[in-house]
Amino acid sequence: MYNYPGNIHIHSNYSDGSGSVEQIAESASAAGLMFVVISDHETLAGLPEESIRHGVVILVGVELNRLHSHYLALDLTQLIEPDEDNPQRVIDRVNEAGGFGFIAHPFEKGSPYLEKGKAYPWKTWPVFRFNGLELWNYTSHWRGRHPSALKTLYWFFFNRKAAMDNPPRELIELWDCYTSAGHRVTAIGSSDAHASIYNLGFIKIPIFTYRYIFSTLNTYITLPEKISNNYQTAKRQVVDALINGHCYLSFDSLAPGGGFSFYAEDSRDVYFMGSALQYRQGITLHLNAPRKNNSILRLLKHGRVIRTAEETSLAFSPGGPGVYRVEVYYKTRFGRPRPWIYSNPIYIVN
Repeated sequence: MYNYPGNIHIHSNYSDGSGSVEQIAESASAAGLMFVVISDHETLAGLPEESIRHGVVILVGVELNRLHSHYLALDLTQLIEPDEDNPQRVIDRVNEAGGFGFIAHPFEKGSPYLEKGKAYPWKTWPVFRFNGLELWNYTSHWRGRHPSALKTLYWFFFNRKAAMDNPPRELIELWDCYTSAGHRVTAIGSSDAHASIYNLGFIKIPIFTYRYIFSTLNTYITLPEKISNNYQTAKRQVVDALINGHCYLSFDSLAPGGGFSFYAEDSRDVYFMGSALQYRQGITLHLNAPRKNNSILRLLKHGRVIRTAEETSLAFSPGGPGVYRVEVYYKTRFGRPRPWIYSNPIYIVN
């Protein structure tokens, strides 16, 4: 297995980001990423710049809809017409065009101390046939976690990690609800990077530079082979991993999540995250944490914890069908363990 870190949901100067595709690639390379997904607002202008730059695979998608119900669409060659009042239509249009997509920051909350409380939540439920959702969006979550102006300043200048306590609980419950009901839903971590520059007269202050934000919430894809040096092949590897849920998200501000793995094994084969296999005797679920002495492993079935271990690895034999996923908590020197890594599920069916 090969794990490759990437950053999803990035805005360039083709919409409301401050940097060019080249600058984004340079920052991603400096952060140690292997791929990025640029998703500007309602434009595919960056599509001709898809390539491998500075060792980073550059994919270009699009963020559809404006006021609410944002949808990240990938693997498109033409722009899809937005429809905020009927986001299901947007999902279906993306699918019909051969693309796939993720629901963006569905439960976003604004802050009165940032952008005058602006928020862009998803307003229409239920929807179906989407590929996945943003389980944890760095910029969106950070913006909505500010109860006072003083704490906002403290978190921004002195302790940015503190605001990122955990993914929204209601969003985790929604994800578990969909997957337990038989829907294959891929969860990703994303940055919503803009690298916005605030002009305060004679001083210009960058807010969350690309280089900084590319070291926060990342999505790691898991491949059975090394990522290719050929762009079209590498793009297909990234796209297929995201479509099939062969990925996990990691809050890399705590520690890089590259050594994590979660897979099923039996006498016939090995099954990555996102895979579905029929239940039979002899299946073993394998969990491996990236860091010794810092990890708490939690195995969940249908969103309920069934096994906890303060170990580097864990092997578990499931007693029946179910949707199994993993959460890893990071043990800090002081305070409570912090949510760190969230795997996509392995679906064991009748």
